[in-house]
Amino acid sequence: MSNKIVGLVGASGHLGGLITEELLNNPNVTLRLLVRPESRAKVAELEARGAEVVEGSIGQENEAALTKLAEGAFAIVSSIQGGPDEIIGGQAELLAAARKAGVRRFIPSTFSLDLFKVKPGQIITSDWRRQFADLAETSRGDVEVVHILNGGFLDHTTLFGFINVINPSEGKAYVWGDGKETTYWTTYKGTASYTAAAAVEERVLPWALAVAGDALDFWGIVSAYEAASSKKLQVVTLGSMDDLDDRIAELTSGGQQNFLQFLPLMYYRSTLNGEGRLDPLYNDLFPEIRPMKVRDYVYQEGF
Repeated sequence: MSNKIVGLVGASGHLGGLITEELLNNPNVTLRLLVRPESRAKVAELEARGAEVVEGSIGQENEAALTKLAEGAFAIVSSIQGGPDEIIGGQAELLAAARKAGVRRFIPSTFSLDLFKVKPGQIITSDWRRQFADLAETSRGDVEVVHILNGGFLDHTTLFGFINVINPSEGKAYVWGDGKETTYWTTYKGTASYTAAAAVEERVLPWALAVAGDALDFWGIVSAYEAASSKKLQVVTLGSMDDLDDRIAELTSGGQQNFLQFLPLMYYRSTLNGEGRLDPLYNDLFPEIRPMKVRDYVYQEGF
């Protein structure tokens, strides 16, 4: 494999940092990072290991920096977070720079269940990413835009935290409905591995690149947890799927002050009702990657 330049935005985030490590460990990659001037000291160790640094940030006022980031690059990867200004506007500027520079592939900060199958309005933050995807499809030119879809994050902050499928400290598992739909979970590390591999892949990739570490229904997750932890969970059924709709409607009617209460429920709804199902999966495109399963993660973390 010939050396490829990969530009990355969002290296300071958790997922961005893991993608950075994957790319830095690839001897055939020259990693180029977009970093705010005031944050350059934070990436000194990455520079010492060979990463190139471009000072700047996304947005129209930083066109020169985005041009420099994209110059000669094979791929640009975005792992930024934020609101619509960043997810739609900022990434649009980044894609424009990639197009002008003749970049082969652009990987936006999608990293989700299959939001392209989720009805508009069901998940607010997914709506922003879908709006960017629609914009990208009409403005990408010859750039190949690839959305990484990893389901939910198999992590103590998400599956065992933000979405609160299982609360290890309480010894409880929470579900709405019958919990019989298949759900999809991938660790941050596994997602980073797939993203880094996709960034340098020579083959044309699916525009919606769905991958998963594990595919289990709610009861399978409970069984995997109990087998790995040797602890019995109390399953709490919170209501029907209609009840979940009503609860989300109640919270959203209260405005943005309830954002962190209704957002995880929105994601859980589109997970439990199968709307965000990952199908087909493309794990077999990268057989060298062995993503972690729920049981292995629970055992590793010592829950």
